[in-house]
Amino acid sequence: MQNKTPCEVVIIGAGVSGLSCARALHRNDISFTILERSARPGGRIKTDQIDGFQLDHGFQVLQTGYPGIGDYLRLDDLRLSPFPAGVRIRHAGRFHVLADPRCHFKHAASTIVSPIGTCRDRIRVLTLAREVSARSMQEIFAEPEETASEFLRSRGFSADFISRFFTPFLAGACLDQSLQVSSRVLKYVMRLFTTGAATLPAEGMAAIVSQLVSGLPEGSIQYQREVTRVEPGSVTLAGGEIIGADKIVLAVAERELGAVLTAASPRPSVGEACLYFSADWRPPFQEPFLILNGDNRGPINNIAFPSLVSRTYAPPGKTLIAIVVLGQQFIGRDDLEDLVRLQCTEWFGSAVSQWQHLKTYRIHHALPLQTPPTASPYQAVLPGQAGIVVCGEHHSLPGLQWAMMSGARAAETIIRPSSGD
Repeated sequence: MQNKTPCEVVIIGAGVSGLSCARALHRNDISFTILERSARPGGRIKTDQIDGFQLDHGFQVLQTGYPGIGDYLRLDDLRLSPFPAGVRIRHAGRFHVLADPRCHFKHAASTIVSPIGTCRDRIRVLTLAREVSARSMQEIFAEPEETASEFLRSRGFSADFISRFFTPFLAGACLDQSLQVSSRVLKYVMRLFTTGAATLPAEGMAAIVSQLVSGLPEGSIQYQREVTRVEPGSVTLAGGEIIGADKIVLAVAERELGAVLTAASPRPSVGEACLYFSADWRPPFQEPFLILNGDNRGPINNIAFPSLVSRTYAPPGKTLIAIVVLGQQFIGRDDLEDLVRLQCTEWFGSAVSQWQHLKTYRIHHALPLQTPPTASPYQAVLPGQAGIVVCGEHHSLPGLQWAMMSGARAAETIIRPSSGD
């Protein structure tokens, strides 16, 4: 059945990139309709409300160090709460703080004498942090690349420091413990942490989606509308309905692209499991630094306490604990909760037996693998066919800023066709 009133633009997917594209089109008075397969917007960014707790789907943060993030989001309205500038590393039966001395001077001495790596390693980290913060993102993505492992060795970091700090730190950001991600990705992640803060919105990560949706015309998003085929000028839905469109924007996950459009095979992906627990217990330290597993043993990669960063994440008197597990050998195991509790008991003692399990999210295709070669999100070519534009992490990098930028660039090719790639 052919829709008798073709849309000016049909956007397939109400994730961050699709919503950003829609906002740019709306500002330029171009009509559009968003078709979303699920019953809600946001794609990978979701927040569940369970027993007064806010559970983001997978441990997620909003990095204020993204350049131009304020062009896409009203940060003040999100009521952001920052994590401390540093990490707490579990190694050899103890917790060791590595903190930014500019923000946490009282940890300067313990950072210097920490058994994690050597003093030269810490000097090299500060040197690298200064270098990346002095460069723009465009410059970082234009530099030659190699694997993060090769880059760190070439910079003289010790094997111990690479293993204890960089492996779990970068794995927390990219979900890959192999250190085979691009050196460009390592540099841009370090720049984010050096120039900004990792934060949590007061209403959870889904507040970002709510803000992107607000201001769009009422009824412009159609939910539970599954697209089965895309051709220039038309979109076919499950059930056979056909919608005509002057322009079509595909803003779906990379692994879903081939189902509706002939496209290259998606990049290999990496997964994670995120286990949430509630407790009356509080951790035996004041600042809620992100905890990294410096022993690289067991299922846990990192632990966060979101409710100690933002009290809105838990009811009064309760602590929310978020535990990230990486590695396919762990993610799918039926006894994962037991394995995590056992390791947490080693770290925190018998109080762990009183933790209440809230939910486990197993996300098998959380992010594409970010091994070299990588493309600059500032120069990535938007693939597609005549009248069809693809946006999102395709030919770019995963990340909130890059998804929004990609959506805005897709809109620009429609608003000003001569400026498109």
